[in-house]
Amino acid sequence: MYKIILALFLTFGISHSATADISEYRHSFDVKMDMDLSNLYKYIIEMQKTAEVYNKGYTSRFEMGNRFNKEFSRVIKAYGSSESRIKTSYEDELLDLILMLPKEMYQYIGPMLHEIPTMPEKILNLPGIKETKNKFPEEIAEKYKGMENIEALSPALYIALMPQMWEKKKNLDKPANIPSVKPKKPVFLPDYLKEKNDSPVPQAQNKPASAKARKTTAPADMTRRTLYPSLTSPLTTKDAEAVMATWDKINEWGKKGNDIAVIRAGILLDMMEQDGDKPLRQPALKDMVNPCQNLVLKTRIAGIYHSFSTIVAQEGFTPEEWAYTCDKTLKAFRAANANHSMAFAIRFHRRGYYEHYYRMLPQKWQESMRESEAALVAMYSVLREDVEAVSPIREKIRKKLLENGEMLLITPIIY
Repeated sequence: MYKIILALFLTFGISHSATADISEYRHSFDVKMDMDLSNLYKYIIEMQKTAEVYNKGYTSRFEMGNRFNKEFSRVIKAYGSSESRIKTSYEDELLDLILMLPKEMYQYIGPMLHEIPTMPEKILNLPGIKETKNKFPEEIAEKYKGMENIEALSPALYIALMPQMWEKKKNLDKPANIPSVKPKKPVFLPDYLKEKNDSPVPQAQNKPASAKARKTTAPADMTRRTLYPSLTSPLTTKDAEAVMATWDKINEWGKKGNDIAVIRAGILLDMMEQDGDKPLRQPALKDMVNPCQNLVLKTRIAGIYHSFSTIVAQEGFTPEEWAYTCDKTLKAFRAANANHSMAFAIRFHRRGYYEHYYRMLPQKWQESMRESEAALVAMYSVLREDVEAVSPIREKIRKKLLENGEMLLITPIIY
């Protein structure tokens, strides 16, 4: 439900005021694989405390003991007398979203809200929402007017009846293509470009200056592996093929209990990073941008780093070299498969076209939205040479990702 309302708001609230700058998040997704873990034990203790099971004082109704637990009775009575309904985690956010929507939209979302179990009364009793209970929308698209049994449509689909869904409007996301007219400038050629026999300038213009003056740069050899790959070294096709050959082995290695260890390490890592200077509100974004580097860091925290290194060493990598090569391969793969729509989206996010929309959101959401925007841009930030290296084998990479359920151990690979 929450996602549906957010999607509606995105559809009708987008503006393209280019004022934002997401460069402040440039290093927010960097992974320090050699980070200091000296205070790790502190967070292990915290995690163990949060995982403690409440001691109810007995193991079964046949072994309840012979003493009345006064403290347990006091807590239960206090809870029962103060709360008749448990407040959901999304209640306040959903209320804020609804209040920000145009009143005209209430007729399409109100009937659905009334059918959702445990929906808060303060939402159902909102003016405009309260009146929509069991009521069919009054304004629907022309193509649906008069359709037989249209009233039997599920309230969850009323939003599809909005006239705005079917009207042909100008695409605000795509700016008008207005070709620029550049004034013609006179061309002044140096003497060495002119022919000796006083030929006209236009003919001399098309002639090269000199065969010796041409400089060609030999492309990188894509058939060789990179020696000591780093975060900035260009990728080769052989590098990408080598890292792709490790994915099956890593996922098999994870099935031996290592995936559970990595999950626990991920929880500890989130706790540690939340105590940092500028923590991300959504730590999972790091797994989207640099999943392989984050995985290596988690193996260190989990104490299975050396076990992991034996897997990637089969293809000639150290864990760090593997992580850099793997993340560059995935980013290049995304870029190589990006369509025009994604290219436009990345371009608009870079230029801050959605900043005006973010400012309309509650303050607590604005930072999360900008983080997501910066993460999307970072997922497609890659060298052109890396894309050229991956392009010949992108179908092989796609097939290999599908074979592994688009997962790298416990991390979804998004593209």
